[in-house]
Amino acid sequence: MLLPRFLFLLLVAVSAFAQQARVLGTVESALPTLQVKTDQGQTLAVALNANATVRKVAPGAKDLSEAQTVSIDDLASGDRVLLRGALNGAAFAADSIILMSSREIAQKNQAQTAEWTKRGISGLVDKVDAGANQLTVMVRGPEGPKPVKVTVTPKTEIKRYAKDSVKFASAQPSSLAEIKKGDQLRAMGVKSEDGATVDAERVIYGTFKSAAGVITAINAETKTITIKDWQTEKPVFIQLSAETTLKKLPNMGGMGMGMGRPPGMGGPGAGGPPPGGGPGGPPPGGGPGRGPGMGGMRPGGFDPSQMIERLPASSFADLAVGDTLMIASTPTPKPDQLVAITVVGGAERILNMLTMQAQANAAGGMGGGMRGMGGGMGGLDAIMGMPGIQ
Repeated sequence: MLLPRFLFLLLVAVSAFAQQARVLGTVESALPTLQVKTDQGQTLAVALNANATVRKVAPGAKDLSEAQTVSIDDLASGDRVLLRGALNGAAFAADSIILMSSREIAQKNQAQTAEWTKRGISGLVDKVDAGANQLTVMVRGPEGPKPVKVTVTPKTEIKRYAKDSVKFASAQPSSLAEIKKGDQLRAMGVKSEDGATVDAERVIYGTFKSAAGVITAINAETKTITIKDWQTEKPVFIQLSAETTLKKLPNMGGMGMGMGRPPGMGGPGAGGPPPGGGPGGPPPGGGPGRGPGMGGMRPGGFDPSQMIERLPASSFADLAVGDTLMIASTPTPKPDQLVAITVVGGAERILNMLTMQAQANAAGGMGGGMRGMGGGMGGLDAIMGMPGIQ
């Protein structure tokens, strides 16, 4: 226990020569010494000055009016903290610590996500009628994309995702006039019984771009990957950041999701058998009590977006040349360069299903063919384009 005591005395001794600072970060470890990783990526060794205070606030609190005084022992890995005190290199002598519990943050996020799921809709903006204070949003449903009328009022909270962050909490105030066709949008409020209208209490939206393809190169040093775009067959450069979410679909062989690569991507099994009709899959018709295809999913009804949100986290180390990815990203001035929001590996099965869906829609007179796969309503953009509620 001599080291923590020595560290404390050292921090106090140098605090007179250190720079006064206010630092936001996340607790990396609480014992035997408190270590905090700042939002800029630096790890600090933190000790409390003689009269330092530790107070806990509820997630989302705007001030300290309801803060509770707690002990340094109440801090745990993953907690969010605001440090105030003296910074000297990687040492921080704290006068005060404001704590936001990671467990309470998780509980708040779960409740928020549940409310948006129950009372909200998500889709692509198709029309904006500023005069009527209405939006038409194409929302993916059991029978495919359908229009939902979203009405806003002066009391509706409208926010736009920040250009430099896809965090829900970092969204900036906006207005109906700034929303445009093609934006991804979530709205929460009072829904009609048939789900055709929403009187919105809250709206959040952003401009995002989706992409998909096979990895052709990986640069671990710069955290960039190059893919061969599955539609244009041209290279696209994807930049990953600390905020990028990586996920990977489990290897399910030929079960249900279609096999092999989508048409146009090459490789054995391109196109694959229809779901439910190939070896290893369920029998045609999906089994008793189900509709055609896997689990009752019909052409136009495939909705993997909820499944994607529930996938376990992956890592950059899991990526490999030859993997098939789906990417949600923020657009850049250069169309062949994207900044990734979400990266999903092992995605050939979903892309194969979407290809068959688009072909079925075209054959049935619904139009679009491959159009529905990219920027078209209900295609890849509708699946990958919107960040989760976090």
